[in-house]
Amino acid sequence: MSADGKKLTFVDPEKVANNARVNDTVFQFLSIVSGIVCGILGYTDLKGLGAFFVFNCVIGAAVCAKLKGDVKSHFPSWDKLFVAGASASAGTFILFWTLFYNICHLF
Repeated sequence: MSADGKKLTFVDPEKVANNARVNDTVFQFLSIVSGIVCGILGYTDLKGLGAFFVFNCVIGAAVCAKLKGDVKSHFPSWDKLFVAGASASAGTFILFWTLFYNICHLF
């Protein structure tokens, strides 16, 4: 406890960086899978974009469940869990979504 009565939290920057790398890897892999699923199912336009957001919410909720809801002890804030993972994996999702859509529905 500090002098003003607030509980101090010690954060190891290496562990925070490792958690961010693992989170990015999880989001990348599952964005590949969800892009393949959306491409095979033939989603286009807003349906595909909506599926991307739904998949990212599910992925984020699964990671949060794995952490038993204690996100603050593993990440600096909630947005590092959801927003950083989703924004890093958006390009991967679009790549595999369009690739498998073209393979299954155009060729």
